[in-house]
Amino acid sequence: MNKEAIIIGESYECRKTDFARPIIGEIIRKESNGCIVNVERFYGLDADKIDQVNGQVLIKYSEIAGIVSKECFFS
Repeated sequence: MNKEAIIIGESYECRKTDFARPIIGEIIRKESNGCIVNVERFYGLDADKIDQVNGQVLIKYSEIAGIVSKECFFS
């Protein structure tokens, strides 16, 4: 995704190349080379790649797949 389209505070699916599976996280801030994402959901094998203190990771703009809806409706 391009930098301008990303909304701070929203959750996105991110496909980081060195992670086993996509992660879902909230965009904390934008930087020149990517975004800082607060990881909300991830695959267990990737736990050691996430900052253990604050649960954040740097994601390149090209690794952001799309926005994730926080609201779901089931009938």
